[in-house]
Amino acid sequence: VTWTRLATEPSGYSSDTSISRLRYFVVHGKVQNVMFRQTLIRAMQVRGVRGGATNHCSNKSRVDITLHSKDEQVKDLLDALSQGRLLNSWGAQANSLEESDAGISIEAHQVSTDNVDSFSWNPDVVMYI
Repeated sequence: VTWTRLATEPSGYSSDTSISRLRYFVVHGKVQNVMFRQTLIRAMQVRGVRGGATNHCSNKSRVDITLHSKDEQVKDLLDALSQGRLLNSWGAQANSLEESDAGISIEAHQVSTDNVDSFSWNPDVVMYI
């Protein structure tokens, strides 16, 4: 598992972890056609994180995510992703996680905590995070 953090903080960064802020990440691994987005969005909901996830159109091992929450809530989710373990019973697994200073707005994501319930997901997936 690879973890990359930018040398400089994104604009608007505050060291106060009680303030909610937007953070953008690129996840690589076994992340498409394995219920990764639903698993991730449900993990966000459990942790009180608002966010979204979008499959990259040409790179089938990449998903872009946006998280909006307090740092301590996001840290818990990022720790779960960066462990490199299976995330669900379909074999979803993050192999690398890279933070970016820009990304996709939550509303523009294919799947988000706002719209996840409007999709018909396969009920046969067991989520581990």
